[in-house]
Amino acid sequence: MIVSALFQGDGVLAAIAAGLDTMSRTRNDAGDAVGKVQTALLSWDPTSLPVHGIDKTYGSETAAAVRRFQLSELGTAAATGELGSRTVLGLDQVQAIAENPPARSAERVRRNVWRLSTGRGWDHTLLAYAQAVRTMQARPADDPTSWDFQANLYGAYRATFADADHSHDGNRFFLPWHRMYLYFFEQILRATVIDNGGPADFALPYWNYGNPEPQSTLPYPFRDTGLDLPDGSPNPLALSAPLRNAALMAGDPLSPTITSSFTAMWQPSFSGAMRTGFSGQLENIPHGAVHAAIGGDPGDELGALMSNAHSAARDPIFWLHHANLDRLWVQWLERHANPTDGDWLDAEFRFYDAEGRPVNCPVRDVLDHVDRLGYRYDDQAQLPVRPQRVVPVAPNPTLVASSPGPTELTGRTTVGLEVSPSCRPVVEHAPDTAAAAGFGAVLLTVDGLAAQRNPGCVYHVYMNLPDAEVDGKPEHHLAGTFSLFGVDADGRLGFTFDITALVQALASAYRWDPAALTVTVQPVHPTTRAHAGAVESGLPTKTTLPLRIGRIGLFVG
Repeated sequence: MIVSALFQGDGVLAAIAAGLDTMSRTRNDAGDAVGKVQTALLSWDPTSLPVHGIDKTYGSETAAAVRRFQLSELGTAAATGELGSRTVLGLDQVQAIAENPPARSAERVRRNVWRLSTGRGWDHTLLAYAQAVRTMQARPADDPTSWDFQANLYGAYRATFADADHSHDGNRFFLPWHRMYLYFFEQILRATVIDNGGPADFALPYWNYGNPEPQSTLPYPFRDTGLDLPDGSPNPLALSAPLRNAALMAGDPLSPTITSSFTAMWQPSFSGAMRTGFSGQLENIPHGAVHAAIGGDPGDELGALMSNAHSAARDPIFWLHHANLDRLWVQWLERHANPTDGDWLDAEFRFYDAEGRPVNCPVRDVLDHVDRLGYRYDDQAQLPVRPQRVVPVAPNPTLVASSPGPTELTGRTTVGLEVSPSCRPVVEHAPDTAAAAGFGAVLLTVDGLAAQRNPGCVYHVYMNLPDAEVDGKPEHHLAGTFSLFGVDADGRLGFTFDITALVQALASAYRWDPAALTVTVQPVHPTTRAHAGAVESGLPTKTTLPLRIGRIGLFVG
């Protein structure tokens, strides 16, 4: 029996529901009935018809969407893509729910931690968080709802992708995996908060370190070791050195060069092969750089929690850091689109719910964070959803210059790039290519990064930086910044910087000479005050661990 308002009264769909007819690419393949089926498919999955949408034609895209619906919702082993009685009734049920959605539970709001309280005492949200952290820390490590178990899931995530090439565009599951991680952790945390007598609508706050000082400093409860809980027990949110960077614990702000999401937010595509997309840029800056900044002494292998990918989630600030990254993803999607391929949408990862039960979660189930997951951000625009367009990935450009070989780096190091005679004209005209393209035409890559562990600093990369300008305006030569969060000794880490605009600026200043191309890599401290001193002196502010760079390359195309 047809129950949705959309399907009711349609003779073709009624006949199919009764088992008297079918719909396929060769039968009932055009018209209003097809359009209604397509509408129901989009109610089921808004990404199911990315190219043609509701065109009232039962083509290959619609048949593929029907086949996927049959497999995932009806459990049809031999899905054909042909619409029969069972399929039309299943879509009818989906459409009926879409027309009359169940009442949604109270919406939870993730708020800016600095807007909760600017004072040095406890506000009710952070107090509830701290008390829940302490409760979770007391649970056995083999309990899925314990602090240790949840923290160890992050190490498992790193191990899952250990064999992946993290160069250039990072891991494209970075954002959805972490959204799932936060969502299920937040469920466990909220249940713990409620058990402790806290609010039922508890939501994780986020730390927007991209805002000016004081919001670029650690929130007070995370650095005040003298702020006890009301029962007199120690504050579990405040961690002393070597677990955290002592400068941040003393109130130093993070440097804007590592907290800015500007480069990531300007990326037109989610991922972009060599031309690093939004996800890869965000994974580098601010994600990895903030991890490196918060971590403590890199020489203490038992400390430096946030600097170490296998221990980062043991630091309570980790969850506020990743909530902010999730918030930036929401903002980017106001004008851009997620991937639509099945390999991305159907990828599943295992987590644990508030009862400690395992849950396999596909990426497609976490893309609607408001209606599906029940939370939003306090600065989230209340705007209608814009039509989203997937930007095609441009072909990779051509390598035209590179470093002569691997480079060992312990401090500020300058490397010359070699240009082959056949590529010299391309390099000479790179500024013209950049001016014509405007975006993504000239790329600088730093590949094969290898180190024993994260040195706890960040690295600025400069193009054609004269020695005399170390005391002047080095930012005029800045190609980009990277951190070594997640680095290992195998050399799988690498980064790409779009220097299209920089090349034009250097050419305008008569500083683009194919015979004298240099790249300078400089380690700097990630906090503002120490970072300023490093730029002025041209020297790192603390000893750095050795870093091996496999190759530096210049690409034009």
